[in-house]
Amino acid sequence: MEAFIRLSSQLHLVFIVFLCALIVINLYLLKSDRTFVKLSKRLELIAPQYYIVLSAIFFTGIIVMAVQQFTFSLSVWVMIVVWVGIVAFGIRGHKLYKKLERTEVSQNAYKAYATKKYLLDLVALIVTSILFYTVH
Repeated sequence: MEAFIRLSSQLHLVFIVFLCALIVINLYLLKSDRTFVKLSKRLELIAPQYYIVLSAIFFTGIIVMAVQQFTFSLSVWVMIVVWVGIVAFGIRGHKLYKKLERTEVSQNAYKAYATKKYLLDLVALIVTSILFYTVH
């Protein structure tokens, strides 16, 4: 049973690393592309992978919690809050993206929001992972 818990936790961590890599790719694209059309096409290509990995993190987290008989600790609550925050701000960003106008001001405002969102996501993931994996 202990081996299953360890394997589930390691798989959970692998998906967190994948998510961090996708965030870094998104940040690179936001800073590097010159035209917004190229940027939007590339972001739309990466967005499904981003949310698939988020759902995999949720699923592996549920597995780990089920094996541990759904015991809630502070680190588990922090992980849940961070995951919900990432999803909520992702939904808000998607709504902003869909309402985007073709003006440069609107596009720059979206880039600024997306950059802040991905930076906060990355910091939250790293801090939460350090909290969980150093405590356990």
